[in-house]
Amino acid sequence: MLAGGAGTRFWPASRRARPKPFVPLVGARTLLADTLERLALLAPAKRTTLVAAEVLAAASRAALREFPGTRLLLEPHARNTAAAIAWAAADALGRGCDGVLSIFPADHHVARPRAFAACVRRAAREAAGGERLILLGIEPTRPDTGYGYLRLGPGARGRAARPVLRFVEKPSRARAQRFVASGSYLWNAGIVLARPELILAETRACAPELWRALGPTLSRVASGRPVSRAALARAWARVRPLSFDYAVLERSRRVAAARGRFGWSDLGSWDALGERLRQIDGNRVHSARLPLLLDARRNVVWSSADKQVVLLGVHDLLVIQTTDALLVCANDRAQDVRRVVDEFTRRQREELV
Repeated sequence: MLAGGAGTRFWPASRRARPKPFVPLVGARTLLADTLERLALLAPAKRTTLVAAEVLAAASRAALREFPGTRLLLEPHARNTAAAIAWAAADALGRGCDGVLSIFPADHHVARPRAFAACVRRAAREAAGGERLILLGIEPTRPDTGYGYLRLGPGARGRAARPVLRFVEKPSRARAQRFVASGSYLWNAGIVLARPELILAETRACAPELWRALGPTLSRVASGRPVSRAALARAWARVRPLSFDYAVLERSRRVAAARGRFGWSDLGSWDALGERLRQIDGNRVHSARLPLLLDARRNVVWSSADKQVVLLGVHDLLVIQTTDALLVCANDRAQDVRRVVDEFTRRQREELV
């Protein structure tokens, strides 16, 4: 399970020291806690590993107190998902794992956890032979332009997973409509199932730049030999940030996808989160103190501060409040919230990043 993303589109709730997985965005529990609870349907905590950056060590350990036995791997530096997944695969082999390794983001929403668990089990059976990397894709319910899409090839008889021919990132609405109508595309949920030895083999074959930096270290970990934190830090310092999708999956010819239907959302931005919040007078709200809404429609109000929010005569806004910051943004500019973080970083306002 991966919990390293910065979650900049969820500023000001998500910060560098407490990113999206560690924030109770939807209810009283964090997205990470919800994910760990779902995974308990598949395996006990002692067979679950959380991969996070060293800077999130305290937050990670605090989150795992509710799930004793969960293993924690702390990357010396956050380097996106390729290095994290390769390390998790090597660690699994080093501990004698003889099965399928399942990779899950820690910050997604799943409406039907038991249906999710059933889909994962089916995908794991596809991955058990060690021939293919299996993605658990989501059957599209609408032509969403904020998701990545997987184009599927024809399936083999008796196989639930179909080859992935192409990755398409955030298409135009017209293209997304064609994708959904065709029935040959799935949303890319970032869920990967494969034998750990295949993950390492494809990383070595498809991402030589990553392997040059980490290969000797990963090989040592996979063989069960100890690696010091200092050696790990030196290796990670040589790694260029790369996503596993870009570095491995898009270059591999051994990728297939199985279809998932379990009420999934990656909660990628405030407007997407709004769909999961309770509706009050035509607005979506998550707040300890109920806002006063007068002639206000289609707004998203999220507050973690004990302050009264009042909306009067406004429509289609995001109003996001924490103890030290307030964001007011047009709903259709939700994807641009990351620009706020970029600007505060440029101005060296570290206390707000």
